[in-house]
Amino acid sequence: MTDQTTRRRLGGLAATSVLLVSLTACGGGDEEADGFDKPTQNADVTFSGDPIKVMTFTPYDTETINFKAALDVAEGAMVAINNAGGIDGHELQVVTCNEGADPNKAAACARQAVDEGVSAVVGGFSANGDTLVPILEKAGIPWIAPPVISAAELSSAYSYPIVPGVIAQAGLGARAAEDGCDSVANVMYDTPATEAVERLGDVGLASQGHAPGTIIKVPPTTTDFSSIAQEISEHDCAIMSIPSGPLAGVAAAGASLGSETKYYAFPGTLTDSAIAQAGGALDSAITLSPFPPAGDDVWDDARKAVGPMTDEENGGWSYMSYQSTWVGYQLLATVLEGSEDVSAAGVKAAFDAASAVDGKDFTPDLDFTREFPAPGLNRVFNHQVVFHAIEDGELTQDGDYVDLAATLTPAG
Repeated sequence: MTDQTTRRRLGGLAATSVLLVSLTACGGGDEEADGFDKPTQNADVTFSGDPIKVMTFTPYDTETINFKAALDVAEGAMVAINNAGGIDGHELQVVTCNEGADPNKAAACARQAVDEGVSAVVGGFSANGDTLVPILEKAGIPWIAPPVISAAELSSAYSYPIVPGVIAQAGLGARAAEDGCDSVANVMYDTPATEAVERLGDVGLASQGHAPGTIIKVPPTTTDFSSIAQEISEHDCAIMSIPSGPLAGVAAAGASLGSETKYYAFPGTLTDSAIAQAGGALDSAITLSPFPPAGDDVWDDARKAVGPMTDEENGGWSYMSYQSTWVGYQLLATVLEGSEDVSAAGVKAAFDAASAVDGKDFTPDLDFTREFPAPGLNRVFNHQVVFHAIEDGELTQDGDYVDLAATLTPAG
C-alpha cells in the first residue's frame, strides 16, 4: 500500500469516524457535587478595550448525552482569565448554549452565536458538527478546540482542533503491535458504518508489519457482555472502539471468565468512571491522549477554577472534552496576546498565523499554519500524543510524546 493510498483511505474514513467518536458520549451526571466553592470574578480588575465574547455549547438535560460540566469548565476558565487581567486587557465574556444532542437545537445555538456576534466558539461538545460548522463558517466564526466528532470539524478552514481525532485509532493499533500482541481483535459496535471504521486499527497494525485484526461486532443494544467477552478472550489484545460503559462491562465479564486479554481503549472512553466500574478488570488497559492524565500537576489551575469534579459521572477531569475545553481557552488567550483585532475575523487571522503556539505543558507547541497532508483530515493540527496506563486505579502517563503521523505509513 502506498503512502498516497493510505491517505486516500484515511480521508474516506473521516465521515464514518463520526459514529465511533460520538459513541463515547453516552453519559449521565452533569452536576458538580464536590462541595467546591468556585472562585468568582474580581470586581476590582479593570479592562481596556472592547470585551471578547465567545460561546461554548454542550448537550444536557437529554435522555442520552449530558455534558453540562463543559459549561462549568468554560465559565471557570473565563473567571481565571479575567482575574489575571483578561485577554491582553480585554474582558472575556462567555455565552453558553444547550445544543440538546439535537441537530435543530444545535443549529439554534449556532444562530445564537451569530446573532450575539461572538468572536469564536471555544471547546464544548456536540455530535452535530456537520450542522453547526456551516452556520459558523458562513458568519466567519472560528471554532477553537472542537471535539472533532464530525467530518466538518476535520476539514473546515474555520475549525481549529487540538485533539487528533480519527487517527488516534491507528495509534492504538501501532501500540498493540509494538507491545508484541500476536492475535488482535478490533471490537466495535455493529452499525452500517462499521466497514469503514474497522480499518482504522488495521492501519496502525500495518505500520508495524502486523496482519489485520479480527473484527468483533457488538450490537449497540447489548447489556449482557458475556458472549462478547468470551469471543474477545480468544485474542491476546483487543482494540476497543466502544463507549465507556460497554468497555467496563466487557472487561468485567472477561475477568469473570478468567480472560487475560489486554485492552487498548479509544481516546475518551477509559475514564476514571469506567476504571472504577470495571472493578480492576481494566487495570492493564492502555489508551492515548493529546494531554497529560488528569492527575498531572498541569491541571492544578483548572481544578482550582472549576473544582475536582470527582463526582462527575462522565469521568470528570479524565474526560477528554472537558480537558480540551479548558486548554482551548488557554490557547485563545495565548494566541490573541498582542492582537489588536479581537473580532471573529481577527481571531481567525491570529490562529491562521500562529505557527509556534506555546502548549503550556498541555501539549507540545502547536502550529496552526500547517494542515495535515490527508484529504478530509486536513485540520488535524495536533498528532502528538502520550499513552496512558493505569496505576493504582488512576491513569498515568506511559512514555513520552509520540507522533501519530508515523502510524499512517505501512511498514516496508
